Amino acid sequence: MRLVLAALLLLGSAVGAQADACARLAGRFVTTTGAAIAGRSGSVVAFGAADADLMLLDCAAPRRVILRSRFAEPNRYTFVLIGLAARALTGARAEEAEALALRLHRAVRLTGTDRSGQAGRAEILCGARPAGEFLTNCLVRAAQPHALRRLSGLTQTR
Repeated sequence: MRLVLAALLLLGSAVGAQADACARLAGRFVTTTGAAIAGRSGSVVAFGAADADLMLLDCAAPRRVILRSRFAEPNRYTFVLIGLAARALTGARAEEAEALALRLHRAVRLTGTDRSGQAGRAEILCGARPAGEFLTNCLVRAAQPHALRRLSGLTQTR
């Protein structure tokens, strides 16, 4: 009985620690991007950002942020927001991630195929297929080590 109680206490403290880590990361997103927290459900935090119709931070491993726009050609500030999200998530240089996201988006529009690339410690993937009403879809996550990236078949666009 004591062992079960101890296990439950440890599990509860681990869940609490994960929630605290997610709250700290969400706070970093607010500070870095200027977006406001719109809500939270479990490990997913939704943000209200003027330059993305949808911005979701998923704190579960692997941590990632999804940015979506209803526009096929979103304004430049959407890509600035992607760069800032990359900095908040991975510490990548925001300007480098912004430029990469714009290049990837343009390549997606030209080729009709998904594109990905790396800016510092951030990996950015932009999708070619609409997700419901969202015509522009990009995901930012921590870059995988080179061998894992090669095994996963991710394309590298610079």
